[in-house]
Amino acid sequence: MAIIDIGIDCAAGSISAVRIRARTPNPAPILVGLAPTAVAGVLGRLYAVCGAAQRACAELALAAATGHPLAPGRDARLATEVASEAIQEHLWRLWLDWPRALGLPSRGVDFARWYGTIQAGSRDWPVLLGATFEDDWLGLEPGRLASFALLDTFDYWIDTDPSAAAILFRALRAEPAAAPRSAPVNAGTLDSPLAATTAHQWVAALEDAGRTLEALLAGRVVVLAALLGALASDPPSLLDLAATSAGPGRGLGSVSTARGWLEHDVTVADGRVREYSIRTPTERHFATDGPFAAHLLGRPAADRAAAARAAALWALAFDPCVSYAVDGDDHA
Repeated sequence: MAIIDIGIDCAAGSISAVRIRARTPNPAPILVGLAPTAVAGVLGRLYAVCGAAQRACAELALAAATGHPLAPGRDARLATEVASEAIQEHLWRLWLDWPRALGLPSRGVDFARWYGTIQAGSRDWPVLLGATFEDDWLGLEPGRLASFALLDTFDYWIDTDPSAAAILFRALRAEPAAAPRSAPVNAGTLDSPLAATTAHQWVAALEDAGRTLEALLAGRVVVLAALLGALASDPPSLLDLAATSAGPGRGLGSVSTARGWLEHDVTVADGRVREYSIRTPTERHFATDGPFAAHLLGRPAADRAAAARAAALWALAFDPCVSYAVDGDDHA
């Protein structure tokens, strides 16, 4: 059974309603009463996706709540684990899920090989994977992506370049669901996977042109290139991890994941967890009035099948961390 059920209504040639029923897990009943030292391990087992980010966020929030700082070097270790996990997630979408969704060959063998290499933790994997990403998939230096802020340059690359990346964007541009929208969507855009990349010239240009679905995919490319470059640098340039104390015994932690910002809020008293809440990107993006629904409402769709197709592509772009179904059609 899917965790998120998405229903679509179509009327007068456009999507008229988006119904979302989510059964996302609430770990609070399991965590309340635990010793702080046990929480991170429990969360890592509960969350099959983004487990490293969940553990890191828990450690940060609990350190702030208890006033016990992380051990020397632990923050760097957590940042490396979160970045490595995000790289795996981005590769999964770019090399497997998006090609399959657009009817293109996937890179399953390559992904499996690199997934195993990242899990093995060899020191030089970011350099080697960065070279593969740049030479064998993207077909250009990541620094040149900024030139795509001139959308004529980007479109020329899509039309003429033989790289897997250009072919992927070419197939996406051909999808009716990716058609530019003349009126901006004024609901939740900044609280989406696009938020972390809107400063990049290419992503911003696509968003300004109403080409938001392409912008979300472009943002994933930009972030993956940045993460690989950061881990390959000497010394590595790591993600920022945030933790603050919100009062006696209360700590807030936040971590940037492949899907957006993850937040933990914990209260500790007498050596035990008394309150715990987790705010995930998926819960924000797929709220009834969240950005996923906002971007779909009013989008042209000739019939129900076209509306469901659009919903499936936009759901992939917003990338829930749980299983989902669009009008009964399950997705991993």
